[in-house]
Amino acid sequence: MKKISVILMLVSLAYQGWTQEIYSHQLSSAPDSARYEIVQSERGGRYTFKIDKYAGTVFQITETRNQDLAWESIIFLEELTEVELTPDKVNFQIFLSGLGARYIFLLHIHTGKTWQLAEDTESGLLFWITFE
Repeated sequence: MKKISVILMLVSLAYQGWTQEIYSHQLSSAPDSARYEIVQSERGGRYTFKIDKYAGTVFQITETRNQDLAWESIIFLEELTEVELTPDKVNFQIFLSGLGARYIFLLHIHTGKTWQLAEDTESGLLFWITFE
């Protein structure tokens, strides 16, 4: 009788463990024609970005002195050209790797030109450099 009780208890515990849900962050999908999109790397909140897919402007989420959240623009070391800015059309896509900032890229979807996210080690500011 003891064996049956132990087996029933183990089966009950195994069933509870099997039915537990595992939660991860939610992903949203903007329509292909959407101008703006918010994306986040699996590496955490620091790598949360808002991208203007028409203009290539990317903003990083930051915390203000009052501990509020705000968007901070990430600058390009080289300015974008007119060829890279087709008006009223999606021109850019951002790729976020789960491996870290070194593997975050901005792609011009018509020309293939790519920028890599880089960080100033002294100030911690992020910027885009041409990736070749």
